[in-house]
Amino acid sequence: MEFVAIDFETTGWEHGAGNEPWQLGVAVVRDLEIVKTREFFFGTPMTPDCEPMMSQWDEWSSLLTGHRLVAHNIATERTILTRAAPLTKWGPWTDTLRLAKAMYPSLPGYSLGELCETFGIVPEMQGRTWHDALYDAVACARLAIRLNTGSIAPSRYYSVP
Repeated sequence: MEFVAIDFETTGWEHGAGNEPWQLGVAVVRDLEIVKTREFFFGTPMTPDCEPMMSQWDEWSSLLTGHRLVAHNIATERTILTRAAPLTKWGPWTDTLRLAKAMYPSLPGYSLGELCETFGIVPEMQGRTWHDALYDAVACARLAIRLNTGSIAPSRYYSVP
């Protein structure tokens, strides 16, 4: 089993600006283990010192294209990727939010953080927490593994320097 868990952080719609991605977190899972993590920062009005998203296309798209993509509530990730490259076939997709709701319909909450807490799989990554794209991608990968197997395999990539 191989898939790529992803998470984007965006600028939001504040002050009339577009909702632009500024961070992408990627966690590659192979044989129920996170084997690689990457993050990318993209230039926006909030992050003008970073390269634009499309100027980094070769690096980040090579990790995503041709793989099953997993995200928690996939709408944001799918919209960003489709807007960035509308002729690229992204996915197939797996939504851990929909999967968790289908498998466990009586849980009190289904946010990524609540689910990771419920299953005891909250990542420990020094200096990172929720709403950091890499942290959330690792959390989503762990959740997808948990939902597919009932357990979490140890990984050397849970801690990021």
